[in-house]
Amino acid sequence: MDQARLNTIYAFIEKCCIEQNIDESHGLKHAKSCIEWVNKLVDGCQEPISEDEYIIAIYSVALHDMCDHKYTNVEVATEALRQWLETQIYFVEICINIISTISYSKLKKQVVNGIPVYPDHGKWQRAYHIVRHADLLDAYDVRRCYLYTQHSQPQISEENCWSVVRELFDNRIFKYVSDGFIFLPAALAFVPALEEEAHRCFNTRAFA
Repeated sequence: MDQARLNTIYAFIEKCCIEQNIDESHGLKHAKSCIEWVNKLVDGCQEPISEDEYIIAIYSVALHDMCDHKYTNVEVATEALRQWLETQIYFVEICINIISTISYSKLKKQVVNGIPVYPDHGKWQRAYHIVRHADLLDAYDVRRCYLYTQHSQPQISEENCWSVVRELFDNRIFKYVSDGFIFLPAALAFVPALEEEAHRCFNTRAFA
């Protein structure tokens, strides 16, 4: 995707972050990192993806936190996102559908017999899973989780903040693979190094 188009996306994200008080953990830096993960996952696909799939994946992963219940009224923000997307691409509804169905918290509630049940996005299913995996891979960034904990609990002490973050990693993020939420071969290849870096952060209480 050309830089001019990406810059337009970035400008919209910055606008949303200001309006919704979205902190760095879910803001532009996270969006750019998720785009990088999408590119890595696309490069690792066994079969080449189409241009349409790629466009859908990029827009969806970049904008997925611009209508997050942690920061805003989801219905209002989703409608604002829809109106903006209509000025940019043809795949508005599929992007909205992907964005609204990648939430780990929601998917965790739909596990049946220990197996996650995913929505059917038809021919865009691969794009959906690429977007979902990109977001999960970026969740291994301990600093992101630390920053969000500080944002959501401004009075929290440093010690308690580390405890909250470690508990989330132990109960959730370190279980993404064993719980079946990360399964794409290209994504699995990155997990060992991500886990190693996360453990380093916890052991040293220092970010890279």
